This record gives sequence, structure tokens and C-alpha cells, in this order.
Amino acid sequence: MLQNYHDILVAVDGSAQAQQAFAKALRIAKLNHGHLLLLNVLDIWNKNYDFRPIPDDDDFTQKIFAQTENYLKVLQQEAKQLGVTDCDIHIRFGNPRKIIAYEFQRDHQVDLTILAATGKNALTRTLTGSVTDYVTRNAKTDVLTIRTDLGNRPL
Repeated sequence: MLQNYHDILVAVDGSAQAQQAFAKALRIAKLNHGHLLLLNVLDIWNKNYDFRPIPDDDDFTQKIFAQTENYLKVLQQEAKQLGVTDCDIHIRFGNPRKIIAYEFQRDHQVDLTILAATGKNALTRTLTGSVTDYVTRNAKTDVLTIRTDLGNRPL
């Protein structure tokens, strides 16, 4: 018996790998007539952005939030153009591991989580660990780790 996924979470961060995860999530959502939840977690203390943050700078927070919201709206529009009309966007601030593995899934009835194998470089993964590894080990839902593009070629 095949699993029918209705509430599908795809965590995206703007990386090329996350774009492939989004593309595969679109296919799965369309096949299952599912609800797609696009999530970007802003870990402003540990991630390199295009500009340097000043701690407690409201202007920085507003700017990064606006950029992220625009990015997610573009993905949402792409989903609608490809036939996935039930698609919501979400932005959270905090630790991506814990938000994806626990908090977001607690707040929404997610039954499948889709993540890219990694969006970080090798040094960052060594120092902080992979979000995907953590989510795979701790999430209470099925987790699909994307390692290939739509043509099943390695990323």
C-alpha cells in the first residue's frame, strides 16, 4: 500500500539543492493532491547573508524578512503555475534543526518533510552538523532527503 501524503513540508533556504527539493516536492504534492507548506527558517546568528547583521538591528531583521518573503512568494507562484494551488509560505526565526524537526511539525499536521541533502559547505557541516541529518534522526514524520535533480542526476 502506498502512502498518501497530504501535508507536505519542504524546507528551502535559497540554495540550488533546496531548489531541487522544492521541484520534487511539487511533483509529490501534485500526485497526492497535497497541501504544500514552504518553510524558510532564518537563523540570523549563524548564517551568512549578503550583508553583515548588526545585533538587535530591527532594520536588518526587516530587510532579511522581506527578502525571504519575496523568495517564498516566487516559489508559491511557481507552484500555482504548475498546478499546486494549495501552497502556503512560512517564515520562522530560530534554530532550523529544532524548528523543522519539532516545532513546525507540532504546529501543522505534516506527514512528509522534504529537505535537500545539504545546502551548507563542507566546513560549515563539520562545525555545526547538517540540518538534514538532525531532522532525519529526530522528526516524527517521514523525511525525504533529496540528493538528485528531477532527472535523477546527482546534485
